[in-house]
Amino acid sequence: MSGPRIAEPSLARVSTAVYAIMMAIGLTLMRFWQGNFPDAFRLPADPSEKTRLAAAGLLAAAFLLTSGAALEGWSPSFKRLKEMFTRLIGPTAWWVPLWLALLSSLGEEILFRGALQPSLGLMPTSIVFGLAHVGPEGRIGAWSFWAAGAGIVLGFTFQETGCLWPAIAAHFLVNGVSLLSLRRQYSRR
Repeated sequence: MSGPRIAEPSLARVSTAVYAIMMAIGLTLMRFWQGNFPDAFRLPADPSEKTRLAAAGLLAAAFLLTSGAALEGWSPSFKRLKEMFTRLIGPTAWWVPLWLALLSSLGEEILFRGALQPSLGLMPTSIVFGLAHVGPEGRIGAWSFWAAGAGIVLGFTFQETGCLWPAIAAHFLVNGVSLLSLRRQYSRR
């Protein structure tokens, strides 16, 4: 297996630091700039509304997982990125992909949807989200465009529900399923 490997503790530590900073910035902006903290995290008391939020998150995750799988089969740059992530995630312990999925979903949704989208709007925030997902060598590729589309889906989910939890849950499911799948593919080699 060729390519760089990052030691598991280093990957977990660096990711934790990056996403903790992202969460801190996002929560600070939500509190003092947007004024939507803690309201954007508030769950409704009505069980049918909670069901609606859960359904919104599951629907968004299903759409994103399906579109990501379709893009992977179509785009050579997406395949190369998948191979790079497989080498990175593959040799880690079972909990690392789940930890990364949790951190990224919280950090990115708090910052992009909770802090930026209320002022920038859905489309500009989604474009910035896509640009934050450049591929290796800092190039904009299929993954960047897919991430911008994912930003629209996640942003729309937040906009329509008024709650960050469905977007966070969808993001966690997409990243969790994807990263665990990469780890499983690595172990089959």
